[in-house]
Amino acid sequence: MKYDREEAYLHEKLTGGLHPAGVDLWPAVAEHLPDAPPARHPRWKLAICLAAPLLIAAGVLAGTAEFTNLRENPRPSFAPEANTGYAITYERQYFALDEDLLAGMVANHNGEMSDDGWLPMNANINGQLHPTDADYADWYARAARGYDSWGEMTAATGLPLAQNTLLDEGDTSTFPSIAMYPSGMIDIPDEYDDGMPYTPKFQEYPAGFIPIGRSDTPDKLYLRTGVLLDGYNVEIMAVAYLGDAPKEMATDLYWQKSAGLTWQCESYPMANGNTALIPHCTSNPNSRPYIQSRAYFAQDGILYQVYCRPYTDSLCYSASQENIWAELKVVLDGFT
Repeated sequence: MKYDREEAYLHEKLTGGLHPAGVDLWPAVAEHLPDAPPARHPRWKLAICLAAPLLIAAGVLAGTAEFTNLRENPRPSFAPEANTGYAITYERQYFALDEDLLAGMVANHNGEMSDDGWLPMNANINGQLHPTDADYADWYARAARGYDSWGEMTAATGLPLAQNTLLDEGDTSTFPSIAMYPSGMIDIPDEYDDGMPYTPKFQEYPAGFIPIGRSDTPDKLYLRTGVLLDGYNVEIMAVAYLGDAPKEMATDLYWQKSAGLTWQCESYPMANGNTALIPHCTSNPNSRPYIQSRAYFAQDGILYQVYCRPYTDSLCYSASQENIWAELKVVLDGFT
């Protein structure tokens, strides 16, 4: 084994008067070995209720999600070699999708029309929140769906998605969350005769999901919506895993390819009793405006991201970060 910081940590803990011991030390050992998966052992969740926001540097369990600074020493076993960015850990659950919806998605994936008349469709995502590069590579093709609202999508999927009273108040006409177009052969209208290549019109929806997976059925869904609210583009994205696996502690990495950025995390108590994590960039946030304008929280085993950016006809960086955080917290307090 390579003698790195993790092994130094292990050596220190096992020789500092803790061994021999009358307890099983393997979970603690496995969790800190290089490239080892997180040990599966019970974890207590700490609920934080504070009158003012709390800045945490790393490793503090906040409500239903935990922030970890990947620059911490010793290096977490899930940290990339570059040792940058941050991680969000939460208790992941797996869900059974509505049977008719799943059957229709499988039919679309195989190039067939679903029983409810939905054609195989490709999709584009608008906005700043997107699947990871790895998940883009595993797109469950032609089976995306679009909906007129987040509530309609919740009913169609049967998933326990967190609802937000502000979504009904926002303007969806200026911010379609997902744009879809037919897959495969396209019928050109007989009356089309302008001599230019025919481009099918996108079908735009304020809410929708992208399925991910390379098996016969998808492994997970990225569910999205976007609205214009109080002069801000507000995006919400949830990641729901499908199947019958038991609950597990899971970790997702963010900004691990941005070596020059350092982070702290604000723990924000939401009005519904949950706790949101708002990472603050402490190195050079001005180099990438709005990089720290997102929040994370987990609810019922599903991880959510919320993003706010001032709405203008062109990119404008005039809004202060403090005002963006204030609007972000207004949105967070709308969740039930």
